[in-house]
Amino acid sequence: MKVAGLTTGTYTHNAWLEMGSPGKYIPQEGNKQTIDFLRANRSVGLLPKLNVYGGPVEEVMSNIWKLREARMLGYYKLQINHVLAGVGEIGEIKEVHAHPQALMQCSDGLLSLGANPDFLFREAYKTPLMYETKQVVLEIQDEAGSLASALRVLVNHGVDLQYLHSTPYTRGKYRFYLLINEKDLPLMNSKVFRDELKEVGGNVVLDESGSLDESGNVKLVKTSTNLSSLNQVKYDPNLALICSEKTALENGLNIYQNPFCPTDNETHFSVISTMQVNDLDAFSGIVTDKVMALLSLPNRVGVLAQSLEIIKNYGLSLSFIMSLANNSGGYDFPMVMDKPKSVLLQSDIQKIGGNLRIL
Repeated sequence: MKVAGLTTGTYTHNAWLEMGSPGKYIPQEGNKQTIDFLRANRSVGLLPKLNVYGGPVEEVMSNIWKLREARMLGYYKLQINHVLAGVGEIGEIKEVHAHPQALMQCSDGLLSLGANPDFLFREAYKTPLMYETKQVVLEIQDEAGSLASALRVLVNHGVDLQYLHSTPYTRGKYRFYLLINEKDLPLMNSKVFRDELKEVGGNVVLDESGSLDESGNVKLVKTSTNLSSLNQVKYDPNLALICSEKTALENGLNIYQNPFCPTDNETHFSVISTMQVNDLDAFSGIVTDKVMALLSLPNRVGVLAQSLEIIKNYGLSLSFIMSLANNSGGYDFPMVMDKPKSVLLQSDIQKIGGNLRIL
């Protein structure tokens, strides 16, 4: 059995080791390459899907659906411990380099350095702004059905929702980045609307523009991988890197702060298979209570709220959702949700013109 994942030394590889090193590990340069490997080979892939602080890994959630014959065997929870490292002194730092996920996970530490992680937050989850649209943020409690109830308020007031993207905000609360028509902005600022939203545990805030250049005393630099910044950080005392302790030690970096992220920081790695796997015990410690699903809907006002009401009525909770325009003129919504116990869920979604594909 071949198991594809990010190169050795990464947290993905660490997850494979903690699962008992099942099969033969085939290192890949990126998550997209892992997905491509799964498409070309009957194998198993290990892909980070979301972090409890950094939110979803977008390149995985938006591309995993290229695998038409794949299924999710389960997911593995890996404790993530980032350190802040460099070659100088911590007081010399002017730039911090890291993957967007790591920057998000270490926002408290970055704030203590003088950076403003809120600018990074908006940059990392920036929505694709379109003509005559406005970006707003919907905050809701992490409870089953909360999103459906909040969207029902929007639909009842005729709000034209054009985009949706979720990410954890704090423990117990989620933020949903929305694109709405500018004409709906006065309505969303009205006391009546806000009071109705508050009754279902929601709140809406305007997302003011910001940029990383305004991030404070320390500039935050997003990188695709640590390898792209290592050679710079090794020779410049004004640069620092957020990485694993192992990476710092192997490259001769001084560790300024360990840990540099919350102690309960963890990433969930999906175990995706394009082959028949009969022995799940080979993957020690995987959890099977969640699934990745793709909800496809027509471009019709209120249909998303209807779909989420159906999911809510089955007692299922979502931990991630985002929207993508599809080739049929409608929208696809990659989701992570509780594992359905009834096959009737998919038929109920079909009754309103949608389709629910469970990986």
